[in-house]
Amino acid sequence: MRVKKKPLFKNWRFYLCLVIALCTLFGVFMLTSIIINARRLNAPEPADAVIVLGAQVYSDGSPSPNLKLRLDLALALYQQGFADKIITTGAQGDDEPMPEADMMKAYLVAHGVPDEAVFCDPASYNTVQNITNAKAIMDREMLRTAIVVTGDYHLWRALSICADLGISATGAGAQSPDTPLWNVRNYLRETLSWVKYLLQKGNGERAL
Repeated sequence: MRVKKKPLFKNWRFYLCLVIALCTLFGVFMLTSIIINARRLNAPEPADAVIVLGAQVYSDGSPSPNLKLRLDLALALYQQGFADKIITTGAQGDDEPMPEADMMKAYLVAHGVPDEAVFCDPASYNTVQNITNAKAIMDREMLRTAIVVTGDYHLWRALSICADLGISATGAGAQSPDTPLWNVRNYLRETLSWVKYLLQKGNGERAL
């Protein structure tokens, strides 16, 4: 006796494959968009302040390559007259000897930026907190516009959060260290962060 096959649309494997295919397509779309926007949004305009988003500080107190690229870019923008105030952001991680924001200020001051021109936020652990706390500093100091300095792969989401919080900002993206593994890791991680951001935003929450 011949067993009658179930229609394809009644087979759970069909729906599993469909979900996997859709997730893959979405992931490819987001990854492509992040790469495109890394260049498109790298267009800083003169502003009241430069906001530098934190990255890892090594155990000896030196900046990781990713962080050094961001700091050098912020320093160049300051020296070129794009802004006369800098806001550094980032708390102290478990494997870091000091808050990222404090180390970043010390680096900038050591390279010629006046101490009074740099404001620190040493209490933020993610992008939303970075930008939220930077906005509080901007409000306190009556700074209205900003240039956000972060990794190029991170620029699109950072500026989207600025828009969510009502900050008028342009972006300056520091290129990632030129190693394939580093780039793959950062772009894939940012793709997942975008998924979380969109889901939380859809639920009326602030994405991290």
